[in-house]
Amino acid sequence: MSCRLFEGENHTLKYRLHRPGYPKQLFERIFNYYVDGSQTNEKIPLAIDIGCGSGQASIGLSLYCDRVIGIDVSANQIAHGIQKDNVEYRCHSAEDLSFLESNSVDLITAATSLHWLNIEVFVEEVKRVLKPNIGVFAIWTYGMGQLDNPMADTIYREFD
Repeated sequence: MSCRLFEGENHTLKYRLHRPGYPKQLFERIFNYYVDGSQTNEKIPLAIDIGCGSGQASIGLSLYCDRVIGIDVSANQIAHGIQKDNVEYRCHSAEDLSFLESNSVDLITAATSLHWLNIEVFVEEVKRVLKPNIGVFAIWTYGMGQLDNPMADTIYREFD
């Protein structure tokens, strides 16, 4: 089951303000991978961004997609989604994508959000809604960071 955090208004606003975005090269790589498999250089017709939060990945995807739907279980996150014409947000569970038809989605992303989900149930939904043979499922997370304080960084690395 999707984990329910970010329910408080203050928490959600801080998340949007301080959550880092993702590099353009990441979205270019996903797009190029899609293009290679679909044999087209057009925009990706439909992308679903799972655990979208306030839309950091959704907005990055919007440059390469005709339509992006950001999904998050937090109504507060959705209410604070970064707006763009080809991006819409829905408060919905990642494990139940029943609002989508089978074989209808070109790209599904999980940007630093997979750990919040019931992965087995979610992956079954991914298999159901992705277009066969051309649909792409892209998952990513941040690498191990580095702290400015050397002593704190040493302690942090012990957990790596």
